[in-house]
Amino acid sequence: MKNTTLTRIAAAGLMLLPLTISGCLISSSRSSHIDGAYVQPAAVSQVEVSESTKADVEQIMGQPSFKKVHDDGGETWTWHWTESKGSSGSLFLIFGGSSEKTVAESVHVRFEDGVVVKKWRD
Repeated sequence: MKNTTLTRIAAAGLMLLPLTISGCLISSSRSSHIDGAYVQPAAVSQVEVSESTKADVEQIMGQPSFKKVHDDGGETWTWHWTESKGSSGSLFLIFGGSSEKTVAESVHVRFEDGVVVKKWRD
């Protein structure tokens, strides 16, 4: 009788063992990295068309990646950045994989006579 009880306890322990060590068998990680002149959406919303000046925009959004002066005297400032997101995971001795996605984004602000006339994101 004792032998049967011990066998049942041992079998139950063996069935529960994978649940207790699963953290060692499965792993995953995520990463995110931004290169360039990143502008948060909240900052763009603070820029007011027909009101904000170049000085206002620079204070709110920082230095642009580049500036272009147009033939008509207007000027467009552009902030450009790339965001890379990666993830990886593995299941011990069975499966391993990873993925990475890179997205390029820009914010543009057009000025005429030193005042914002248009802003957009792409």
